[in-house]
Amino acid sequence: MSTTTVIAALVPRRRAVVAGEIESVLSTERPWVRTDAILDDGTGTLVLRFMGRASVPGIAAGCRLVAEGTPAFEDGVLLMRNPLYSFVTGERVSGASW
Repeated sequence: MSTTTVIAALVPRRRAVVAGEIESVLSTERPWVRTDAILDDGTGTLVLRFMGRASVPGIAAGCRLVAEGTPAFEDGVLLMRNPLYSFVTGERVSGASW
């Protein structure tokens, strides 16, 4: 696994791996189907946006995960579209502040 980057240090349009805890999940159907999960690592928050998905199995408030993708700003919000992700159990991921 790659080294994780804290959310506060993310650089837009530069691929990164982040780790944290899901704060909340919101599914939207209009104007397009998507699910947004807010990831918090203690230094900031990042929206993980899953386009075309009304839900993402396993992703719920309180779960911990590692996500990899390319962050970008959209309407002033930092987000990562369709990131690769894996769930974390047990100890915190090394390099993560959460």
